Amino acid sequence: MKKALIIFYIFFINSHIMSQPGWNWPEDKATAEEKNVLYTDYLKQGNCEMAIESNRWLIENVPGLHVSIYQNAVKILRCLIDKEENIDKKNELIQEAISIFDKRIENFGREAYVKNRKATFAYTFLRSDKTQYENLYNMFMEALELNGYELGNSNIVACMDICRKHKLTSKSITDDEVLNIYDELSNIVSYKLSNDSKNTERLKRYQDNLDKLLTATITVDCNFVENTLGPKLTDFITSQNNEIIQTDYENLDPVQGTSYSDEAMNLAKKIFQLSITGKCTSSETALTAAKIMFENEKDFALAKFIAGREMSSKNYESSLEYYDGALLSTNDDAQKSEIYLNKAQLYAVIGNKIKSRENARKSIASNNNPDAYNLIGNLYMSSYEDCRKGKSRVNDRLVFIAAYNMYLRGGSKEKASQAKAQFPSMEEIFNENLSIGESINTGCWINENVTLNKRE
Repeated sequence: MKKALIIFYIFFINSHIMSQPGWNWPEDKATAEEKNVLYTDYLKQGNCEMAIESNRWLIENVPGLHVSIYQNAVKILRCLIDKEENIDKKNELIQEAISIFDKRIENFGREAYVKNRKATFAYTFLRSDKTQYENLYNMFMEALELNGYELGNSNIVACMDICRKHKLTSKSITDDEVLNIYDELSNIVSYKLSNDSKNTERLKRYQDNLDKLLTATITVDCNFVENTLGPKLTDFITSQNNEIIQTDYENLDPVQGTSYSDEAMNLAKKIFQLSITGKCTSSETALTAAKIMFENEKDFALAKFIAGREMSSKNYESSLEYYDGALLSTNDDAQKSEIYLNKAQLYAVIGNKIKSRENARKSIASNNNPDAYNLIGNLYMSSYEDCRKGKSRVNDRLVFIAAYNMYLRGGSKEKASQAKAQFPSMEEIFNENLSIGESINTGCWINENVTLNKRE
C-alpha cells in the first residue's frame, strides 16, 4: 500500500508538471505520460540504465513533446558514459549524446545556444581522440560563427586548443586561418573583459592561454610580427608621423591622445603581446602597437617602453612626451624617480645641462636615487671648459669639487677620486690668497657653494 501511494504521488507530481505550458502531448497521451514519469523517476534515483529506454522512446516517438526530454537525455547518457568501461560502447554513447543536441535544435530551435553546449560536451569527451579532431573543429567553428561574443567562456580556450590539434595533425588549416580564429577569440575575451567585471582575472588567464596556444600552433617570430601582423595594423591607421617637428625641448606637454577604433586597439594589444613572446620588441610594429595601446590605457610600463624606444631613435621630443606620460600614469615614488632620471639622462644627451640637473634633483627628491647624484657629478665634471674663465685657476676648478661632492653622495668612490685629482693645488690656493675650508660659489650654470679643498 505504501509503495502504491509513493508511485501515485510521483505520478501526481509529474502529471502536474506535465500539465504546465510548453508540453505538446500526442493523441496517445497516456503512453507518453507513462514513459515520461518512468524515465524521470529513474533519473531521480540515479538509475540511468533504466531511465534511458523510456527517454529514447519519447525522443523517437514524440520528439516535440518538451525540451526537457533532450536536456535529460544528455544527463542520462553522461551518467552511462561515466560508468561504461568498454571503449567502443562508450564511444557509441558519446555519439548518441552529441546527436541529441542536433535533434533538440530540429524540434526546439535555439541553434546558437545549443551548438555552444554541444561543442562543450564533445570537447569534454573527445579532445584526446585524434580521429575526432576535424569533427570537433567543425563543431567549434559553427559555435563560434553563431555565438560571436556570446560564445561560452568554457569554449574560448577549448576552441583554440582544437584549432591547434587539428592543424598539427591534418595540416588542413593555414597560418592565416589560425590567426583569424585567434583574433576572433581574443576579441571575444576583450568584449567580455569590458562587460564582465566579476571574471576579470579568469578572462585574463584565457587570453594568456590563447597566446600560448597560438605560439604552439604557428611560428611567432619577428618576421611574423612585421610581415603578417604589421600590415593588418597599418590598415587601421590613417597616418603615422614619428618625425621630430620641433627642437625646443624646454617646455613640452604630456603626449596627447589620438582616437583609434576598438579593432585597432585589440589588434595592437595582440601584436604587443606577441612581440614580447617572439622577442621582437625592437620592431617598428611593436612600437606602433604600444603607442596605440597607450592611447587607450595610460600605462606606466607602456609609456616607459615607448619613451626608451624613441630615445634610442633620437626622437627626443617624442621621448620626453612619453616620459611625461609615464609620470602621469603612476603615483609610485620609485617609478617617478626612475622616470625623472631617464629624463635627466635624455636632457644630458641633448646638451641641456640645466634641465638635466633639474630632473636629476626631482629623481633624488622622489626616491633619493644614487644614480641621479652620479649623473649630476658627470654634468659638473664635463663643465670645466664651459665654465672656465681663465682668470683664476682656483675658481675654474671649483666645478671638480662640486662634482666630487655629488659622486660621494652617489657612492661612486672611483669617480670621486678622479674628480679630486682635478682639485686646485695647494700652491694655486696660496697664490690667490685663499684658504682651504673657505666657502666659494662655483658661478656659471652650476651656481653652488662648495668648500675649498686641494688635490692630493
